[in-house]
Amino acid sequence: MKRMKQRLGATLATALVLLPLMTPVAHAQASTDDLIAPHRAQYGYYVDNYKNSTYDNTNPITNPADGLLSNFSKYWSPTKGQLNPSILNQNTAISARITQTRTAAEVKRSYLTDWRDLAYSLIAGLGPFESAFIKNADAKTAYMDLPAAPDPAHKPYSGVRWADPNSKLGDMVKLVNVVRGRFGSAGTPKHYYQYQRPYRLSPDVLPNPYLNNVMRAAGKADYDFPSGHTTAGFEAGEAFAYAFPERFQQLITRSSEVGYDRILAGRHSPLATMGGRMLGTAVVASVLNDPANKDLMKQAYAEAHSSNLQTSPLVNAHDDYSSYRENQKNYRYRMTYNLPQIGAKGLAPRVPKGAEVLLATRLPYLSNDQRRMALATTEIQSGYPLLDDVEGWGRLDLFSAANGYGALPSTTKVNMDATKGGFNAKDVWRNNMTGTGKLVKQGTGDLALNGNNQFTGGVQVDGGNLTLNNANAAGKGDVKLTDGTLSAPVTVKLQRGYQQAQRGTLALTTTKTTALKIHGKAKLAGTLRLTNLAGLKNHQSLITFGSHQGKFSHVYGLPKGWHVTYTAHKLELVRG
Repeated sequence: MKRMKQRLGATLATALVLLPLMTPVAHAQASTDDLIAPHRAQYGYYVDNYKNSTYDNTNPITNPADGLLSNFSKYWSPTKGQLNPSILNQNTAISARITQTRTAAEVKRSYLTDWRDLAYSLIAGLGPFESAFIKNADAKTAYMDLPAAPDPAHKPYSGVRWADPNSKLGDMVKLVNVVRGRFGSAGTPKHYYQYQRPYRLSPDVLPNPYLNNVMRAAGKADYDFPSGHTTAGFEAGEAFAYAFPERFQQLITRSSEVGYDRILAGRHSPLATMGGRMLGTAVVASVLNDPANKDLMKQAYAEAHSSNLQTSPLVNAHDDYSSYRENQKNYRYRMTYNLPQIGAKGLAPRVPKGAEVLLATRLPYLSNDQRRMALATTEIQSGYPLLDDVEGWGRLDLFSAANGYGALPSTTKVNMDATKGGFNAKDVWRNNMTGTGKLVKQGTGDLALNGNNQFTGGVQVDGGNLTLNNANAAGKGDVKLTDGTLSAPVTVKLQRGYQQAQRGTLALTTTKTTALKIHGKAKLAGTLRLTNLAGLKNHQSLITFGSHQGKFSHVYGLPKGWHVTYTAHKLELVRG
């Protein structure tokens, strides 16, 4: 068993590099149960014991908040001081660099993040739906702009409630409030680890000028690790994302930005915000797994999909998180801040008990085990400071997991029910999937694959629609269409054979180049549907193959006077 786990860890280290510091883990030749089995920490499982995170419980063996972040004790001790000066100095140096290069816009945003209620700060992640939420949740803040002069040494209490739990969107408000309740505070680990804020450790860390007086007047018990604002930011953002998964990635990007804002302000270090992400995520999963909150979760989801929020957003509505690529880049950078991998590399993934609930509304057509597999195959590499906790909260990459699987370790059946609407009816997987497994599309919904996929087990479509939006979206295996539709709006390469049954429909978009390139044998039957036929040339190649057997029974979409002809190695569009 020990040798098998060692081989598993080594295999999982192989990955497709998306950014220098990030690699979604690859598949392994092992039981899927091994890949997704939870690992128990000394404090137990966070989701089972989250209510033990109290101020009167200061033992990391029994307090899950303290225990979850126990890797920090490898670098710092409240009694012995620095245990790893290299990492701690790099941590402070990153803080300094970020504060020294901040823009005027970042000064303003980090100030507002500092003073506003954190739940209010997360509303921006709703983008075009922000104004509807503010109106129908009666959301308010006393802080809309920078003050005329730096704030006094003590922040006055504004008396403004961030949103009304009795409003039209009151259940959404209540869900956020419950997640951010008494067991969601970062205060207990702060006072356990007692690590000083970066602006106290180095004069190179520059406080936000509008917060300078407040920060300088803070007492010595005002600690850095972990960041309470970041913890609360992920708690609020992930609660919003559960209720309104259509903005999942934008909301958690804003959560990560809250942590970045804390560094911009000089308040916190990268390790502190990384710890805040871990803690906030564990708290959200705990609250969402608590049976006492099930009805509220359903009600909040229903409210988020009612006319009180789902008004038609204006085309030009303001959205700071409209760029997928920018969100992806920022979220992944903020997971590690490019701190070096000082721990063991290539360790097998670890998915915390109950973490699958975080994807329950974003990937509703998957089972709990399948959601755990999505988490396992998208998490970041091991070895980064702090992130290799026993359960696995630190390595979870929720941004990537929201894009579906990162690898297919075995046959994966995706059964979508379009009648349920939302992501059950239509979804997009954006990851570059590896693995030896096979993807089987079932049901009635539409799943699109956008990744440059390398999995070798093949693709089978048994129902609904599977759309291939990348030349290598189908991976490197055989493709079989038994029922439903296989759509290729771009030129697609099939590395091996293609087989289509009578009930299947192949939907191709014709261009000036070949629409489908099959490197192996093509067994043809069923329906061929063509679109975008402008500018056709006589004898234009539509499909190429090594060889073929059979023909399409029906061809739709051809202009009058055109037909298809079959040669030994291709299907052509012919006029006349």
